[in-house]
Amino acid sequence: MNSYQNPKVLGAFLVGFAIVAGTYVYATFGKPRLTAPQQAATVAEAAPTRVFIPVTDDNDDGLEDWRDQFITAPALNINASGTAYVAPTTLTGQLGVNLMEDLIKVKAGGPVARTTEQVVVDAVENLETSAHDTIYDVKDIIIAPNTSKEAVRAYGNALADIILTYNVPGLDNELILLRDHISSPQTVDNSDLKKLAEMYKNYRDNTLLTPVPKDFVKVHLDLINVYSALYANIDAMSKAGTDPVVALVRLKRYEDDAKGLTMALNQVYNAVIPYASVFGPDDPAIVFVNFYKESP
Repeated sequence: MNSYQNPKVLGAFLVGFAIVAGTYVYATFGKPRLTAPQQAATVAEAAPTRVFIPVTDDNDDGLEDWRDQFITAPALNINASGTAYVAPTTLTGQLGVNLMEDLIKVKAGGPVARTTEQVVVDAVENLETSAHDTIYDVKDIIIAPNTSKEAVRAYGNALADIILTYNVPGLDNELILLRDHISSPQTVDNSDLKKLAEMYKNYRDNTLLTPVPKDFVKVHLDLINVYSALYANIDAMSKAGTDPVVALVRLKRYEDDAKGLTMALNQVYNAVIPYASVFGPDDPAIVFVNFYKESP
């Protein structure tokens, strides 16, 4: 079929094409073109010649010799004689481990964890609670139903006999002994501190075995518990070279416990003084007069 072409439309199309083509030619070829200078091409160095290592199997076991090295090499011998980790038993060692663990937790916990300062404060508070003592009560003592004057006289003399029998004369004050031991640990041993600790232990243990009239139970228990506390304090001081933290903690308690001893012995004196008529000048209980303190 013949199609009809309008000559005006065809002419307009040709004129428009010519204008567009002329503009493109002018824009592309009519202006000088600036191009960056071409860099010289880098010539890659020739790769070194590969040298192949021959694969050998000298023992004909089907494995290359280099693989045999992983199979036939001596096994690693781990020394089994090494000692296993043993958790510290001293308060000083336990404090170090616990403090390190808590500081690591602080780092790992980020902003939600305790601060370093709080970790240290908690550690100090835990130290205070670690200096706890066994508290003796009525189930630990022998209560005598006899409360006669003669029973009280026997009781007072028994307590005094314990003090006189197990006293260790000629020793310096425990604080002086501790000072000397810490300041010169190489030349001053802790034997005197151990003797003092053993003295208070003997006081405690023998007082526990002494029958007490029922009216003297409180006085008796106070004396036993202060003996026990002083024993623990001085025993800790004697270990200052191996467990300094526990010695420090117990030292903080020592002054109060020493005052407690004076008070406890004064209580014994006040408890037996109503029975003074049955005591003679040669009775051991006369020693309690040294601890008499008039009530305010």
